[in-house]
Amino acid sequence: MADTLPPHYFYFFWIGEPVLTLAGAAYAAFWPETYARDLLPQGIENFTNIVGNTIRGKELVGTLASCYFLIALISLSFFPVFKWQVKDMVLQERLVRALLVPLALADVTHITMSLLPLPAELRWSWTSWTQLIHGNVDIVVFALTLRLLCIFGIGRETAASLAAKDKPVSSRTRGGRPKKSISKDE
Repeated sequence: MADTLPPHYFYFFWIGEPVLTLAGAAYAAFWPETYARDLLPQGIENFTNIVGNTIRGKELVGTLASCYFLIALISLSFFPVFKWQVKDMVLQERLVRALLVPLALADVTHITMSLLPLPAELRWSWTSWTQLIHGNVDIVVFALTLRLLCIFGIGRETAASLAAKDKPVSSRTRGGRPKKSISKDE
């Protein structure tokens, strides 16, 4: 059965992205010192290298890990329900959008907040970024791109296109007017 959440979107939003997000959560939760240190390349703001070793730093990084964990759980929980339990395609499309729009807005703020504090010479020199900066920007840009494509109906059926396919040919309209039936007698 065709639906508004095809496999390429479904498996990325249900499995792919949550796995990446859980990896980030685990990194931040179990290695806060390394996580905090990897936010900047060596040699930039060296006095903050210890932030992950401080109580305040561990709280900050741990809270971030908790947020990553929550985002992963939301996708892991909701996407299977949308895919397998919601049979009404209009409702499925609305529910998927209702989840993807706030996640897309969060992506934009995440990218912005990952880049904005960086010194200008580092912000625009992506070859100097740490793996963590790349993770916070590149992976999130990819996820945002997929979200926007899905939100705008690119690469998937929309509820409207599925409804049009389900209508019998004789009931479809051309130019806003019903098609005339031509009988053999005319």
